[in-house]
Amino acid sequence: MEDTLQLQPGDAWFGGAFHRGQAGEALLFLDPVETLVLHSGDDVEGYLAELQDRLDQGFSLAGYAGYEMGYGLDPALRPLFLRSQDTGVPLAWFGVYAHPRHIRQEPGDGQSVQDRPFSGLPRFDCSPERYREKIGLIRQAIGSGEVYQVNLTGRFTFGYSGNPHGLFRRLSRRQPDAYRAFLNCGDHQVLSFSPELFFSVHGTCIETAPMKGTSPRGMTAAEDIDYKSSLAACSKNRAENLMIVDLLRNDLGRICEPGSVHVPELFVTRSYPTLHQMISTIRGRLRKDCTVLELFKALFPCGSVTGAPKISAMRLITRLEDSPRGVYTGAVGFMLPDGRKEFNVAIRTLTMRGGEAVYGAGSGIVWDSTADKEYAECRLKAEILFDRPASRPSELFETLLWNCRYVWREMHLDRLCRSASELGFTCDRGALEEALERHASEKLVPCRQPARVRLSLSGDNRISVTSGFPGSRAFDSPVRVCLSPVTTDSSDILLRHKSSQRRLYDSMLEDAVSQGFDEVIFCNERNEVTEGAISNIIVLKNGRYYTPPLSSGLLPGIYRHYFLSTRLNVREKVLYPCDLFEADALYVCNSVRGLRRALLQRSSLLRHRGVDPKS
Repeated sequence: MEDTLQLQPGDAWFGGAFHRGQAGEALLFLDPVETLVLHSGDDVEGYLAELQDRLDQGFSLAGYAGYEMGYGLDPALRPLFLRSQDTGVPLAWFGVYAHPRHIRQEPGDGQSVQDRPFSGLPRFDCSPERYREKIGLIRQAIGSGEVYQVNLTGRFTFGYSGNPHGLFRRLSRRQPDAYRAFLNCGDHQVLSFSPELFFSVHGTCIETAPMKGTSPRGMTAAEDIDYKSSLAACSKNRAENLMIVDLLRNDLGRICEPGSVHVPELFVTRSYPTLHQMISTIRGRLRKDCTVLELFKALFPCGSVTGAPKISAMRLITRLEDSPRGVYTGAVGFMLPDGRKEFNVAIRTLTMRGGEAVYGAGSGIVWDSTADKEYAECRLKAEILFDRPASRPSELFETLLWNCRYVWREMHLDRLCRSASELGFTCDRGALEEALERHASEKLVPCRQPARVRLSLSGDNRISVTSGFPGSRAFDSPVRVCLSPVTTDSSDILLRHKSSQRRLYDSMLEDAVSQGFDEVIFCNERNEVTEGAISNIIVLKNGRYYTPPLSSGLLPGIYRHYFLSTRLNVREKVLYPCDLFEADALYVCNSVRGLRRALLQRSSLLRHRGVDPKS
């Protein structure tokens, strides 16, 4: 079990990009001498002055400022505070501490990072149709000159019955380099995995790094490069990013020495586990004795989560969004008495309270925005909530047939090396070949019988070869198959690779075997047939063979490739469950077992999927 940390009420932890010292270190704030909580928007300035007072006394501060607190910083926005009490959490929460500790532990509950006690999938509070209507209203406001960009957001909610520490640990594995924070505020917890810096103050230097412009990751290394290049060259994203850069330059100009504000990085694209983002960096030299109140009055909330002009955009947001944002798009961070201040923009951030979690997501709307793309961007930004591998697997492997020689050895090595290249593994083909030959001479040749051989390559470049001897039934009997009740996602890049991240396949196969089946067949989110847990799928209909295309989300199997390249009456075709039942014959295949007839009863579909066979 890893050495994990349980935060008590009032404690706060900051790691990842928040700590720029030794890799793996974090800042831990324990045992607050008091907590300063803002429940009302009547005296935001007084609250921020109180925070400054604690810093002047030599204390450290850690906590959050919710988005709606920003409405109390400008007289023109204060009437919009009427909705600010609807989130169930304070407008701002800060613990006051003697000093932070430098540690190497992370919050966690000691359980498996795969544990996911969600009560259903996260629900978004805005339908595609309603989102389209809102974008239409924003376009009207842009056309009338009221605004020229608005950040439109919504909320995902889901029940959660587990320990928030366990959820934090799981999601941290997907965003290790983010500005990560865990705040235990007693009756609620804030889990933040933001990639965006709001502001950082060291001495008199202040830096902010707005993030505008988003693109998904590609399914292959080449596609990923194309997506990233397209984002960097996209005129819409560059224009949107530049609007926010100009806004923040003006904001910084209110608190910095004249002429000191500059932009050292413009339109830089950075990659994260589920998406690429466009980021710019703005720096300036703070005026002497700039206070917490002056900082927040000038900068909060960050222009990247409001739009421009900021005041007009914030007015429009209150009319368009169905619920207050709460902590989301506010700021999470800490302030030290030596002047250091570090806050993220609270995106990719969960607020947990009373068994429910809330997670916000949004997109920047300009005149030429399209509703479908903007809505898809909201879903994309919620990817860290879902059980999709966000980083490379710990191991790649191939399963080969030994029958006096390695059957299709070169094809297996080609696939393994290709996967290694696309997923960032170091791969020495010569070393793989040497390991196979050594295993053959020591283990396989003396036995003089067919064997199933597993060749694996780990992330730290370790090569392993093991083997076993399949029984005769594995080759001679028809395969009894059923359909999985759980769908796969065709956009999951790891479905194209044979890797250690196959928990769903292994668990569903185990369940199928326990019910008397030999194999389980999966469908994707569009109900397209993809593959079995250990096989590719082929159907025969009217004298022609058909197999699902790779675009449905499946492994490019070795036997599948052989079958496609050696027969004239076979082609790729999108298949659905009804095609399996209506086929003249159904087959499963892989490089060890070859092509085998499969038996799928109608009750198998009804039993495991609960749908009509014709659907």
